[in-house]
This record gives sequence, structure tokens and C-alpha cells, in this order.
Amino acid sequence: MQSIPHLHIVGTHYEAGLLMGREFKERIKRFIEEFSEFNALILPYIQSEDGKKLINSYHNLINKYYPWYIDEIRGIAVGSEINFYWILALNLRVEIMHVVSSGPDCKLITKREEDTGKECSDFILIDDENNYLIHNEDSTPSVYNTSYLVTCKILSSDYSGVKSPTEEFTCYCYPGHLPGNAFGFNSYGFAFGINALYPKILLTNTFPRQILNRLMLSARNLRDLEDIFLNVPVSYGISLNIGFFGDDQSLIESEWNSEYYEKSSREKNNNVIAHIFNYEIVPNIESNNNIVSKHCIISPKDFSNIKNEDNFYTERYYYHFNHYERCKIDEVLNMSSKRRKERADRINPPKNLKDLIDIASDNGDTRYPIFRTPRKDDPNELQTVSTGLFDFNKKTLSIFVKRPSETYHALVKLQMN
Repeated sequence: MQSIPHLHIVGTHYEAGLLMGREFKERIKRFIEEFSEFNALILPYIQSEDGKKLINSYHNLINKYYPWYIDEIRGIAVGSEINFYWILALNLRVEIMHVVSSGPDCKLITKREEDTGKECSDFILIDDENNYLIHNEDSTPSVYNTSYLVTCKILSSDYSGVKSPTEEFTCYCYPGHLPGNAFGFNSYGFAFGINALYPKILLTNTFPRQILNRLMLSARNLRDLEDIFLNVPVSYGISLNIGFFGDDQSLIESEWNSEYYEKSSREKNNNVIAHIFNYEIVPNIESNNNIVSKHCIISPKDFSNIKNEDNFYTERYYYHFNHYERCKIDEVLNMSSKRRKERADRINPPKNLKDLIDIASDNGDTRYPIFRTPRKDDPNELQTVSTGLFDFNKKTLSIFVKRPSETYHALVKLQMN
């Protein structure tokens, strides 16, 4: 890959979708043609009676509460000249694949449990000299040559007296998808990297994961973000690695000071304001409030000044893969994720950015490497299609499309402020 196309957009949600669809029409069509699971599993399912019922249920729910995102999807479909329900299905692919791959008790079939390569790894380093988040985006190989970047300034529209949000963000995007499901940042100073998680439950009367991802881009402060994570009921699991690079520290003030929000206390105050966080979200079968675990990564200097009785904080170095670390839930056995974590556990903690890049580039476990390339015996194996490096001190996002440790030179470098 010689470059990643980058589209700058100003317009309403529909206009933004329309421009994305027009500009990247050939990429979206190529992605769909090469995405084997879409053609073999998703497309036949949404043409079945059960599939039509599921996709219409999600459509109606999103359209009731967030009609502007349905308009954005419709714009992508019109611009790319692809059936609206195909584009909608791309944005529901996580939920649809769970249903297609599950038995009546929503327990995934054995092959998917044991050996399917799951996606994405994140690595965080913060101390007096370093302030980084690295995200490996692992996906189907069809994303590698069809992905793109968008920088959007979304203008508000009126929806029967309700105003859609104004939004400004930059995202690495999957073809035909709403922005927000990989990595990027918004104009309020929040950067993010997403880790897919795989609980054995799926709630079909709540919002698909892609909508929560998209909503996240509208957050103006940490309270907004945490309100979305807690109170927008989600169908499936997700982990979010969030870093703040803005100058206004009031934007990351939060009353949430324990692993679970309901255990937070006004009396508990460590006088430390974290700016890098990990959240694990579990769909809640008993309530419209998600089950969410929060974790803070802070510098050794800050760590020395706190009481960490409930392990709410991690000092200096942290990593997350595709299984729950803190939430106790029945989840899909994910050998790739566990082996990547085991490999990271064995590598010495990084001292600097080069060390952190080397860890994100590691292939010491040849069967389940941290940085992944398709195996010759399985060309459809997931690969690391890109790596995003956030430097929160310099306020930059660097994007690599080859193993970063080969040259330590990014293909793209963006200023985040």
C-alpha cells in the first residue's frame, strides 16, 4: 500500500455518508466482493425471514433514537450505489455473525471458540518521558487495500424538533461502515482504540456495537463518554482504550473513581486525574444499563501518591486484547487473544517508544503473533491491516501499514490539534 486516501467532509450526517459513499465507492464494492463471511454467511442470513426480522428490528430501534446515523448509512448506500440493507448489514456484522454462528443457546460453535483469530491489540506506556497508545487493527485481509481515513465536521440537522449532534473527528474507517469502529480521535481531545470482546450472550433489543462506537465520537468530555458507555444499552461486548490529549483538564473530570460506577464514592479522592483509560462493556440482560468496568493507567509519579486498594489503577504500562480482563462473564474461548497476552506477559516491559513499537510488532509466537500476517495455509486469516500510534505529548497520530519495527517510519502522520 502506497497511501491511505483521506477525505475531508463538511456536511450533515446524510451528506457525510453520501460523500464517503461516492468517494470510496470502488473500495466499498471491492471490500464486499472480497469479504468472504459477508457473502457466505451475512448476505444469505439477511435474506432469510429471521434475518429480515433481526435487521429491521435494529433499523427501527436506531431510527427511533438516532435517526441521523440511519441517514448516514443511507448516504453511504446512495453514494456507493449499493443496496441500503447491505450497508446496514455491514454495520451489524458483529451481531449477525454471532447469530449465524450460534446454536439456540447462543453458545458459539466449537471451531469458532477454539481457533478463530480475533481482532486487535492495544499497548499503553506513560511515564515522565513517554505518553503513548498503540493500536494494532486486526481484521480480514480485504480491509488492507480498501480502508480509508475521513476527517468530518458534521453539521446539526433537525429531526422532528430534535437536533442531531455537531461532531468533528478523524477516523480510520472500514469500507461502508460508520466511522468509529477502529481507531481515531475527536476535536474535544479524545483518542480511542477499540478491542472486540466476545461474550456468549447477545441482546437483540438493544443497540448494535457500531452505534455505541459512532456515538463515542460526539462526546465533549469524559462524563459524556461514560454516560454513553453506561446508559446506551449495547447488544454485544466491547473494550475501549481512551486517551485524552486536550489542554482543558476539566474535560476529564469524573465522579467515577472505582472499577464499577455504582461503587464510586465522594469520600474516595486520590487527587490524581488520569487521562488514559480502559473500559470493558458487557451487555446487561437484566437492565438497560450496561455492565462496565473502568481502569486507569497512570505514571509512576502519580501512582506513588495514591492508594490502590481496589486495583483501579495500573502503573506505567498496560495492554489489552480480545477477552475480558476484569469482568467475570461467560465468553468465547479466544485462543489467539490469550496467546497474544501470554506472549506480552513474557516480554520485558518497554522503557521507551522503540520498545513499545517492538512489542506491538512482535511475532515471537508464530501461531498467534501479536503483529499478524495471513498464513500461507489460510489466506483468510486475520492480519494486522494497520497500526495507529498516538503520541499524547506531541498530539500526533501516526499510521503504519507494515510491521512498524521494520523501519519505525509511519506512512501517515496527522496532527490531532
